[in-house]
Amino acid sequence: MKQVLIIKLGALGDVIRTTPLLRVLDGEITWVTSTLALPLLRKSPFIRTLLAVDQPGFLLERKYDLVINLEDDIESAKLASAAATGTIVGPYLTGAAVTYDESSSEWFDMSLSSRYGRKQADALKMRNRKTYQEMIFSALGMTFRGEDPVLNLPLQKVPVPGLIGIEERAGGVWPNKRWNRYVELAGRLEARGYRTKFFKQRESVIDYADDINECEFVICGDTLAMHVALALGKRVVALFTCTSPYEIYGYGRLGKVVSPLLDRYFYQREYFPEPANAIATADVEDCFQTIAGCSGEVRMMAEGSEG
Repeated sequence: MKQVLIIKLGALGDVIRTTPLLRVLDGEITWVTSTLALPLLRKSPFIRTLLAVDQPGFLLERKYDLVINLEDDIESAKLASAAATGTIVGPYLTGAAVTYDESSSEWFDMSLSSRYGRKQADALKMRNRKTYQEMIFSALGMTFRGEDPVLNLPLQKVPVPGLIGIEERAGGVWPNKRWNRYVELAGRLEARGYRTKFFKQRESVIDYADDINECEFVICGDTLAMHVALALGKRVVALFTCTSPYEIYGYGRLGKVVSPLLDRYFYQREYFPEPANAIATADVEDCFQTIAGCSGEVRMMAEGSEG
């Protein structure tokens, strides 16, 4: 049987949006990830072997006919090169340098390992209109047809009709994802008769996903909450303040509110206060009303405004 290795360590949302590949790959699949991501993949019926690269004793005991490396750091490239007997899709080592194959260039030309450098990579990312899944499937010679993520989690909470989950936090890597008006938005939505719930820090990603599963709707930034909610079939409103809205495939249940300052702060890692206030609360409320009232495919882009 064909042996396939996937190397995808993080971030957790990126791990989730990579799982549609599992539905189309042929062969016996080994997935190398990080310890943090293990709970998201452990119950997958498609993965034969699941390993965490950061755990003691990590070792690949075989070679692979196909290696799919979706990380661009040197250690992942080294692992891909050492594990492959056949095709490598994604970054690998050429001498001491990280390079990537032509089939995956559409994605990795926009990455930190881009052959064009950071400035041109960000310019390519700004012009891109394809989703992550489209590009990764294409790198493997396949066509993405809306395959769902694979997220089999031991969830306990029952969804509550009309409950809106709100994630107001953003990680430290992209501080400009923060938006300052979630409390104001919650007040407006509660005045319409909805209940709201702000997500809190949980001990495990499973508990966090269970909190999301309890909600009928989720409002958040381009964060883990968005990816989990989409994978769980929730209707979602996501705010894009500094990252690409086009890379995200919405599965017919995602409304995107895009900051009018997106171009100015696109993938800026330094914090600026302006993005946090650039989207008007009314724009997010309007987008939510559209998503809440829609039972079919959602193809919308609501532009935010200052003030």
